[in-house]
Amino acid sequence: MRLPKKHEPYTDVYFLRAQEVLKKEGINPVVRAQIFIRKGQGNVYGINEALAIIDKYSDLKRHGGRVHALPEGSTYSSCETLMTIEGPVQDIITLETMILGAITEKTSLGNGDPDIDLEKARENMEAVVKAAKGRPVSYFGARHWHFSRDREIAYAAFLGGATSCSTDIGASKVRRKGMGTIPHALENIMAWIHGYDNAVVESTEVFDRTIDPEVPRIALIDYANREVKDSLAVAQALGEKLYGVRVDTCGENVAEGGLEHPSDDDITKHFGMMPSIQEEDRKYWFGRGVTVAGVYTLRTALDKAGFDDVKIILSSGFGDAKKVSAFVRAEEELGLRLFDGLGVGGIYESRISTWDIVGVGETMDTIKPLSKKGRPYRPNQRLQLVYGGA
Repeated sequence: MRLPKKHEPYTDVYFLRAQEVLKKEGINPVVRAQIFIRKGQGNVYGINEALAIIDKYSDLKRHGGRVHALPEGSTYSSCETLMTIEGPVQDIITLETMILGAITEKTSLGNGDPDIDLEKARENMEAVVKAAKGRPVSYFGARHWHFSRDREIAYAAFLGGATSCSTDIGASKVRRKGMGTIPHALENIMAWIHGYDNAVVESTEVFDRTIDPEVPRIALIDYANREVKDSLAVAQALGEKLYGVRVDTCGENVAEGGLEHPSDDDITKHFGMMPSIQEEDRKYWFGRGVTVAGVYTLRTALDKAGFDDVKIILSSGFGDAKKVSAFVRAEEELGLRLFDGLGVGGIYESRISTWDIVGVGETMDTIKPLSKKGRPYRPNQRLQLVYGGA
């Protein structure tokens, strides 16, 4: 198992910037990170490589941290906790990209799923870019496959029309730099310091204080599932410095202002009309995650409050060109521009592993549950201590 000398080029830039914020502000609480795979059942692989990544690039063990995990090759079920990592946040926040990529690739291949078809990935990105009608599309999929393949996969995304990507190694073949702003991990730390309802505003403000002014200020506004309230609050706090907001509502949540199972009367009241919705588009208008109804509510609220210049970037599920097309058709039906850019990860199939910070404390013994809405700590008695102290 060969690991690169440095991990930073393979890391999503928003984690590197979060680390920069934490170091400049002197913030380093102990956290618990939790990893799961939604697609199952099967056998989990990549655990040993994840531990090697931690050992090479982190002082976790020296600082009293620990890892519990299912042993390599163990059976797992959908959404079962596969690993928890506990220790100072500055020891682990930049490792998420590489660890998830290793677990995702090895678990996918180990369960008989196909390797990545680069030409198909390019075609999928091309379809998304075409559907987006001229709006920029960024490739955010570094965590969805092994870091050793990131450069060539990102290049396929660029060939398909992507305008940027989230890692420096991914952008290197087209002589660019990776891009990204605020991750949920930073918001979780700000929630611990300033309170849950203040996480989005405080994260954006601390980012604004510490990061190069040339980097666009894009707030991640779904952390507390208050997509509208927090967008308005951060727009008020940053004023003209706020470039935009990113909506990444997870599949466990109905976005603020969204509709899950609406009646015709609910729809008419929500939009002030009864829009004509194609049957295949309905799942993109309503339900959980990033939906037309939720984004419509957000856009109209920003406009009504005088923040019509604040752009909306959408991520989560937009590797599906049909979803992008559904949003564009909704714009035509509603007479309103819903989004100004996309962040896209899933341009190929994989058993995507996911990482969330689900606890924060002053010390290992005082970690208390704290996580973004919809992703709570899920203890798993099957996990074994595989790294660090007892």
